[in-house]
Amino acid sequence: MVIVSTPIRQLDRVESQIGKLNLLVPSIVIDELKRLQQKAGPKRSMIAKTAIDISHVRFKVIETVKSRHVDDAIVEYALRHKCAAATIDTALRKRLIKNNVLVITISNDRLIIANSRDNKQV
Repeated sequence: MVIVSTPIRQLDRVESQIGKLNLLVPSIVIDELKRLQQKAGPKRSMIAKTAIDISHVRFKVIETVKSRHVDDAIVEYALRHKCAAATIDTALRKRLIKNNVLVITISNDRLIIANSRDNKQV
């Protein structure tokens, strides 16, 4: 939902520094967005719907293990496939870092890479 509500203006610059990003959206995240679309207020509902639409057009939606918690599925996928994860959720970010997963997050319209060899900000 963050990409819809506050687009990342520096994505091209980031890709020029660290390489092409292949952004994947776990199916369990799409399911959560659908629940938000149905149950949230009008503004969040519209943002959730737009995030779903953008996910299907600009990113690859991947099947993930069904789990009671979205965070569990994200951590499990990142560990199993040895890939980075992008999140703004503090608890999820800390959990990923604790499991030595490369984490991409956003702060003040800047992408921050955590758990990288040099812990750089981009």
